[in-house]
Amino acid sequence: MIAITAALQSLGLGPYANCSPLAGGCIHDVQRVRLVSGDQLVCKVAGGGTGRRMLESEHRGLQAMLDAQVVHLPEVLGLVDGDDSTVLVLEYLPRAATADWAAAGREMAAMHRLPMGHRYGCDQEVWLGGTCLAAGWDDDWCVFLGERRLRPLVRDVVDMKAVDAATGRHLDRVIDQLHTCIPSQPHASLLHGDLWAGNLYPTEGGRVAMLDPAVSVGDAVADPAMTLLFGGTPEVFVHTWHEEMGELPQAQERIAAAQMLHLLNHVRLFGAGYVPRLMEVVEVLAV
Repeated sequence: MIAITAALQSLGLGPYANCSPLAGGCIHDVQRVRLVSGDQLVCKVAGGGTGRRMLESEHRGLQAMLDAQVVHLPEVLGLVDGDDSTVLVLEYLPRAATADWAAAGREMAAMHRLPMGHRYGCDQEVWLGGTCLAAGWDDDWCVFLGERRLRPLVRDVVDMKAVDAATGRHLDRVIDQLHTCIPSQPHASLLHGDLWAGNLYPTEGGRVAMLDPAVSVGDAVADPAMTLLFGGTPEVFVHTWHEEMGELPQAQERIAAAQMLHLLNHVRLFGAGYVPRLMEVVEVLAV
């Protein structure tokens, strides 16, 4: 654990007594580190240039959400770039068996209601799993989602032959028509960006921490859309969010558009097994 030793020394956090792997480290090496002092923290270790870029993106996202001071997150203790690896050092949050999921829904809604201007996008690249999403801004949500997110993923899954050319053309037509299905200028919200059940973490004290973000500014519906896509989270979480946000026009279509993004990404990362679910979602948008 040379990289962890060097990172802790760089941050002045002192020597560690032991490390143990944490679940969820499918991309990076994630370790729970117990310092000689008895304090605990989390170190995410990544090698190579791509790993460094992923951790830099996560670091930026966590800091943006921490700056908002609304939702529960681990404190960022530092990001240390070494010769052969990069280490993101975070507060360790002990896991709890239960949490106040309604309160978490209210916190998410409060984050989504924050004023973020009138554009959609991000200043720097964002990593969604192993997929790099480009930086950039647009005044139109349909343009940002369609041209900077969905269209590049369609090209990827066609090129890798996970979907055939005819299906790719159908997906392109759906993207062309997004402006007829979803609002072009919804409230611009700070988004976690990857809010599946594995990134919602009950902690001591009853609060739910939001981990591993892929932060950008977009339609608020995108976060609960991801939560609903794969399940595993108490219904009261999204239900309370809806109550706090009030009536949202074209909500079903907005959810489908956001889920299209995540399902295209799953096809890209994990293969054609996700294509049937993708096409079910796309049908909501086909006009």
